[in-house]
Parts: sequence; structure tokens; C-alpha cells
Amino acid sequence: RISSTSPCRHEAMSTFGQVFRVTTFGESHCKGVGAIVDGCPPCLALTEADIQPQLTRRRPGQSRLTTPRAEKDLVQILSGTEHGHTLGTPIGLFVPNEDQRPGDYKEMSDIPRPGHADFTYLIKYGNKASSGGGRSSARETIGRVAAGAIAEKWLRGTYGTEISCWVSSIGDVSLPESAVPRGEGGCLVGWTRAQVDEYGTLRMLRDPATFHRVGEAEVADADERRKANIDAEVAAEDAFL
Repeated sequence: RISSTSPCRHEAMSTFGQVFRVTTFGESHCKGVGAIVDGCPPCLALTEADIQPQLTRRRPGQSRLTTPRAEKDLVQILSGTEHGHTLGTPIGLFVPNEDQRPGDYKEMSDIPRPGHADFTYLIKYGNKASSGGGRSSARETIGRVAAGAIAEKWLRGTYGTEISCWVSSIGDVSLPESAVPRGEGGCLVGWTRAQVDEYGTLRMLRDPATFHRVGEAEVADADERRKANIDAEVAAEDAFL
């Protein structure tokens, strides 16, 4: 049986950074999750509309490969801005947990879930949240995604920085280098964010030489073309799973 009476061994740190410091908070089935961002320069134009697109991209339930948990993940700026601009003071960000179902995890008090951090969290800290993954839940990433959206906007406006990222490997499954676009000198340049959103993350793990995407030349109607590509994606997911 999992016990919460073990002495705490470590203090759980949830603060990252030095100049731009981010502290995340919340557990998977508490009232909400979020972050405190300290160190953001003043006078940066910032509203929820600047942060929400990134949270919408990470929102659950958008693929059969992710949790079906139903969450809108709508961010609220609680502090640090006025009239749409930052004040240079700590920015409070909050996202409510709307699909709270702690009762679904009663059995987990006795048996840690395979493939989750339940047991390792208990061993490391001597305690753990009784429902869901607590701080080791994927919902903890909300605070860092929201804070990252603020940092990204400042970097783009100040230095013209554009950021694009993707999963290059999971375990012993790696993305073929031939699938990654290259620039001058053969350097890997990856994809633009628009391409990642259009193609889908799972398709990025396929060599374009063997995965066919329906183009405008084949299907002129945009809606029909989108449907054809969705059907191809679903079929590819089925084959992958």
C-alpha cells in the first residue's frame, strides 16, 4: 500500500530561471494551475490573447494519443499588467481546472499507476497528491507554456527571434534526418510553426518520401482537401497504434 507517512526527503522546487524567473503552481485536480512570471520588462504589450494560442496548442483532447480530459485552458492574467501593457512587476497567470474528477483515482491510493510518476514521486518526496499526477501531471506544463509565450513575444519584438521545435526522438524511435528540412550549408532548420500546426506532430515522424499528403493540385476544394488529409492522418494513427 502507498503510504504518505514517510519522512519528506526533498523540497519540491518549482522555480526556474534567473533574470526571467518563472514559478509554476497547482496540481492536476485542484482548482487550477498557473505561473508567476518575475523579471518581464515593463511596457510590453500583453493580453490574454498573446498567451492563449500557445495554451490552445497544448490543450488536451486534440488527438487520440493524448488524454481525453475536457479542458478549455483559458488563461487569466491576474496581475502585472495595466491597460494592455506590462508594469515590470510579477505577472500572475491562472488557468482553472474545469474537468476535476479526483474520485477517478481512488484505487491509485493503493496501487501506483505503471508509466506514471506516482511511485517515484512518493519515494523522492515522501508524499504525493492523492488524485491524478499532482505536480507530476502534464497539466503542470501549462504554467511554463504560458510563461514561454510571454518570453517569446518579448524576444520576437526585441530581437526578431522566431522559435520552432519538435520531438526528434522518443526512446529508440528517432525522426529520420531526411525528413527534417535543411538550409544553406546543410544545417537543420526544421519547420515553421505554421507547418507544424498544419502537418500535425505525428506526421513529422514519417519520412515525406513515404507519406503522401493530398495537395491542391489533387483536390482543389480546401474543405475536401482538409478532410482527405484528416482521413490519411487517422489511418496513419491507426497503423502507428
